[in-house]
Amino acid sequence: MACMSVIHELSRTLPKGNVLTGEENTRPFECDGLSVYRQKPLAVVLPQSVEQIKQVLKICKAHNTPVVTRGAGTGLSGGAMP
Repeated sequence: MACMSVIHELSRTLPKGNVLTGEENTRPFECDGLSVYRQKPLAVVLPQSVEQIKQVLKICKAHNTPVVTRGAGTGLSGGAMP
């Protein structure tokens, strides 16, 4: 149930549509160009500002939730994988 708690708090903090959940929405984020290794994310968070990034990291830290960051996704070698 702790997973739902962090998702709920992130959803309350960020604008609508910036927290993606469910297999259909998170599937594109399971891997980068190195598609051999896939990891299903609990959620995908799309912050739009430095302040939102800070809020996301604070919430995840409070819930002991690991974070895997990804920038523009230009690397194809698994750099964004946990």
